[in-house]
Amino acid sequence: MSAKQFFNDLHQKFNDQVVHLNALDAAIGDGDHGATMLRGLSKAVAAEDAKRAKAFMRASGGASGTLFGLILIAIEGHLDTGTPLGSSLVTACARICDLGDVQVGDKSMIDALAPAVVALEHGDLSQAITAAAVGRDSTVALVARRGRAQYVEDGGKGHIDPGAVSVVIFLETLAETLSATSSDEKGMA
Repeated sequence: MSAKQFFNDLHQKFNDQVVHLNALDAAIGDGDHGATMLRGLSKAVAAEDAKRAKAFMRASGGASGTLFGLILIAIEGHLDTGTPLGSSLVTACARICDLGDVQVGDKSMIDALAPAVVALEHGDLSQAITAAAVGRDSTVALVARRGRAQYVEDGGKGHIDPGAVSVVIFLETLAETLSATSSDEKGMA
C-alpha cells in the first residue's frame, strides 16, 4: 500500500474541488477551506516518505491544518506501516475533539469523523464512508457551536460544513487508493 499514491490522489481530488469547497466555506466561514487544504496537500505530495501528513500540517497552518493533519497521520501510518486504521482514527478523533473542544452536533468535521470511526470499529471502510456521509449531511440542519460558523447568521444553519465534506473525501480517496493498490497487486501475482 502506498501513502504516496493516496496523497497524490487526494491532492487531485482537492484540486478538482477547491472552488466548491471555498464556496461552501464562504457561506459559514472565511471562504478559504478548499485553498487551505490544497496548499497543504501540495506540500504533502512533494514531501519525503513518511512525512507527508506533517508537511500538510505545516503548510496548511492554523487549527484546521493540525486537526486534518491528525486524520492524515492516521491514514499515512496505516498505508505505510500497517498501523490499524480503526484505532488510529479513534485516537485522531479523540485528539480533534479535545484540541477543538468540539463534539458531535457542533457542526464540524467531527460530525462526519465520529460516526465513521464507530462504523469502522464494527464494519469496514465502505460502512465508515456511508456513516461519514450521513454525518456530513446532518450538518446542514445544525447550528455551529464552535469555529467561525458560530458567528454567522443562525450559526450557519442551512449550510453543510466544509470540514465534514473533506472528511468524506479523505475516506473515499483512501478506499479508492486501497482498491487500486489491491487490483495492482492481483495483476502482478
